[in-house]
Amino acid sequence: MMFHNTITTATMAMLLSATAVFAQQEPPSVTLFKNVMVFDGTTDGLLDRDVLVVGNKIHAVAEDIPEAGTWEVEAGPTGPLYSSVYSSANGGGSGYTFIVDGERGQTTVELSPKVIDGGGRTLMPGLIDSHVHLYLTMDQGRVGMESSRWDTMTSYGAASALEWFHDGFTTVRDMGGMANGLQQVIDKGLIEGPRIYLSGGTISQTAGHGDMRLESQSEPEYSSLVRNGMTHIADGPQEVRKAVRKNFGMGATQMKIMMAGGIASKASPFASGQFTDEEILAAVDEAASRGTYVAAHLYLDEHIKRALDLGVMSIEHGQFLSEETAMLMKEKGAFIASFLASVQSDAILTHPVYGKPGTFEAARTIMMKEGSAGFVDVIRRVKPNLVFASDIPSANGMAARHQRDHEKWIFADSFGNFEALKALTSMGGELAMLTGDLNPYPSKLGVIEEGAYADILLVDGNPLEDIAVIGGNSKWFDAERRMRGIETINLIMKDGVIYKNTLD
Repeated sequence: MMFHNTITTATMAMLLSATAVFAQQEPPSVTLFKNVMVFDGTTDGLLDRDVLVVGNKIHAVAEDIPEAGTWEVEAGPTGPLYSSVYSSANGGGSGYTFIVDGERGQTTVELSPKVIDGGGRTLMPGLIDSHVHLYLTMDQGRVGMESSRWDTMTSYGAASALEWFHDGFTTVRDMGGMANGLQQVIDKGLIEGPRIYLSGGTISQTAGHGDMRLESQSEPEYSSLVRNGMTHIADGPQEVRKAVRKNFGMGATQMKIMMAGGIASKASPFASGQFTDEEILAAVDEAASRGTYVAAHLYLDEHIKRALDLGVMSIEHGQFLSEETAMLMKEKGAFIASFLASVQSDAILTHPVYGKPGTFEAARTIMMKEGSAGFVDVIRRVKPNLVFASDIPSANGMAARHQRDHEKWIFADSFGNFEALKALTSMGGELAMLTGDLNPYPSKLGVIEEGAYADILLVDGNPLEDIAVIGGNSKWFDAERRMRGIETINLIMKDGVIYKNTLD
């Protein structure tokens, strides 16, 4: 089959910037994946396609992409045009030749692709975890959080980012953490880690779910989480606006408010609806003025409906969801990020913090499991926008690995492998796009298609048939110990850069 191509403006801009006509830079890398079966993030099946990566983008997904050839591109006064011609007759040898005709004459760019033979493996998008707490993975629950210095929290954040990345997650959404320092260091390539969509510090009313102060910490300034920007305690619309603006000023891409109680905050039980309508609308208005959205922590159905009516676009948890409210969520195009293991797995009752007998955390965990018995059936029937969420803080190292593995399995067991994989890829990418003007990664994520970021996994097996291929495990705390990374994930590429490759 003849391979026909189209050079996009963005791709050719990268090529042109490597020539003397423009800036003096290294040419972009070119990687060609052959002999792979593609899960594109949206199709319930595998496609026999090759995938060509130029720079940090997927340039082509097609059958029989040649390993050599000539590309002819006309460059106008504002950059290259969309028209291009592939000439196999002018190819030969190994590599691609880009011939650019522009106002300043003709420029030739020679690029040799790295050809990767996938050996029939599955090529799929990098995974997206849409609810993480990179900085809150220390032990001992809120005691551990409130007794940690900023350097301890940032160290946990960097270690957690590395762990998520080697488990195949090339993008995460941090739903309560610090500012954008870690994101900047990762994006510069100084340390390995996923792309990060930041919420900044959670916004809580006094004695709300985000107010984690211990009994001895009578004032907010005594709180380690408050001092380190992990939580903003705000009462009244003006204080909420100020907290939201502060988060955005520190690099947040979306906002998270605590609209109800939860498991980890002693002073705010589930039934505690939090913030007035005016306070919530202040947060929604500030986010909308920047083209982005508000996410809200809550559980009860009436709290979810209230949030949707006030303009919240992402429901965090929401396990007491009714079918009627799920329909409203679907109508508004909102998303739900729910930690399923807390609903579907009795193993949560053996968690060292949330299952410890005699504690308020354990009592609330039992209440949550009982109140959310119908959650999975509601999601199956209504099919609102569902994204993957590993969530639970207070776990690191081996415990966190087992948790992520089990959550992948729970999603697949609850909704089927395809729906689980969509939640882990394309749906997470759609949620990322809601950040609008604040999106630090404006091209598509979570899909294998032309123009999307080259965030790619090669896995040994078909995840549509066996979720264990990407690490899913029916066991949780009783799972066998494993090293960092997942053996069946043979290759990890993020932004066009290969970080892991066991095929060489």
